Amino acid sequence: MNKEKDKDGEGAKRYSYLRRLKNRLEFKISTEASSLSKEKEMIREISSINQELTALSASVRMDRKLGLVKGDIVECKAKLAELEPKIVEIDSKLDLMYTDLRKKLGITKRVQPEHKPHQREREDRPRQQPRNEEINLEDIAVIKKKDSK
Repeated sequence: MNKEKDKDGEGAKRYSYLRRLKNRLEFKISTEASSLSKEKEMIREISSINQELTALSASVRMDRKLGLVKGDIVECKAKLAELEPKIVEIDSKLDLMYTDLRKKLGITKRVQPEHKPHQREREDRPRQQPRNEEINLEDIAVIKKKDSK
């Protein structure tokens, strides 16, 4: 079923109705004594219900999962909102501890010179190419040559 048609949960209602109907028919077949033709008719009806159930089951399951995921998202957002002030508080305490430690160790912050936005900072020296750290087996192994006679 399309989402547009299933706005009021008709798919879920239809699915549960078909499951109950199928269970009733199966119970009737197993408990009531009826003619062979009537039992065959009920079996055909059950098979058509099974086809409808398989068609509806995917959308019903996805809707159920979607609802559960939305609930989890709301729950996680609530936990995050609860934990955020604690994190900010701990972060500020850590900042104070770091500044205190820097003062005790005599570490001062470097003051960077102001940059003009239109100029780029360039290095005076050219960049070095990264070294090629490959090792060949020839460098490791000792190759024995056979004497040709």
